[in-house]
Amino acid sequence: MNKWLWTILRGALEKATPAILENLRQLVQEMVEKAKETPNPWDDVFCGLLQMIVGKPGARIEASDIEE
Repeated sequence: MNKWLWTILRGALEKATPAILENLRQLVQEMVEKAKETPNPWDDVFCGLLQMIVGKPGARIEASDIEE
């Protein structure tokens, strides 16, 4: 992935409040659950990738945990 995208993502995660990050994690968790209900396996892949980036609800992923 382009380095500039990782730079923007890291910056956004560093500056977002914990409450917003937790809401994002919960939203992605809901997407993961809905993806399991669809026949398209790429929905699972996409939502799984999102969850790898933002973490699961209750996780404490720091921007420095995201590798370039």
